[in-house]
Amino acid sequence: TDRNHPLVNHAISGQYPPGSTFKIVAAAGALQEGVIDSTTRVLCQGTMLLPNRFFPNDLSQAQTFYCWQLRGHGALNVMGALQNSCDIFFYTVAGGYRGFGGLGVARLAHYSELMGFGAPTGIELSGEASGLVPDDRWKRQTYGESWLTGDTYNAAIGQGFVLATPLQVLNATAAVANGGTLFRPQLVERVTNGEGEEVRAFSPQVIRELGVEPQHLELMRQGMREAVANGTAWLLRIPEVEVAGKTGTAEYPGVDEEGNLMLDEKGNLPTHAWFTAFAPYEDPEIALVVFLDNGGEGSRTAVPVASDILRYYFGIPDPEPTPTPAP
Repeated sequence: TDRNHPLVNHAISGQYPPGSTFKIVAAAGALQEGVIDSTTRVLCQGTMLLPNRFFPNDLSQAQTFYCWQLRGHGALNVMGALQNSCDIFFYTVAGGYRGFGGLGVARLAHYSELMGFGAPTGIELSGEASGLVPDDRWKRQTYGESWLTGDTYNAAIGQGFVLATPLQVLNATAAVANGGTLFRPQLVERVTNGEGEEVRAFSPQVIRELGVEPQHLELMRQGMREAVANGTAWLLRIPEVEVAGKTGTAEYPGVDEEGNLMLDEKGNLPTHAWFTAFAPYEDPEIALVVFLDNGGEGSRTAVPVASDILRYYFGIPDPEPTPTPAP
């Protein structure tokens, strides 16, 4: 009867908006489809006005879309957009804006599915959820409404109707890190008998190749590396190992025990905290995802958890605490 469902395996059965971790999908699709290249820059001024399709010249009817950085990021290419998690950049490249033709919902959904979203990974555990990759047909069948450009904007940043499991986010990250192969996650490497002799070995199982050119994946990895070195994941700086990753903060319509919508003191919805990463950057051997239900900002809460995990994995001691100055 616990409303938080403690006996559910949230890693494979929990379905959540993935937030900005999902921007790797929009980046992959836009690069591979030639919508953008390494030199394409989008100006982020913090907000953008999407004209009403019925009243395109009446700005009072336009819808405002916001970047999390309200003062704007300036002109960014795809690497800078991943580094700084710029919403305006991904709104534009996914949905288009002012003559710039975006990726569009059909191709965004296609690359989402290529990267493993919208379907179980096939891990040998029961109860795995599929998540949700929405498109025009899905919205018509579910809500009886047409898909709008604003829906594409929201989907591009892992909001709106998009849902994913933490394992799906992790598996997509691993595919970017390894050069474009989506593997089926496995729990067991080998089975041995009482004498330590191998009885059965489990070979890696490939789900599919992403079909994204190596140079495009490299741009994405560079952006994820910069997110840790100089961007939203700066709290994870570990001098001994280079880490690449992507933060995420995903709004969701949470309700309290009385069924009332939960809002903070500024009237904002609660947020899940995400961080997905791989390391070492040049020769990856580990990928991980941190998901904190109602955890706040991924850059502030999920990133330090990942730092602890990676320090443990690589055998790196925690940094010495900064001494408190004497009064």
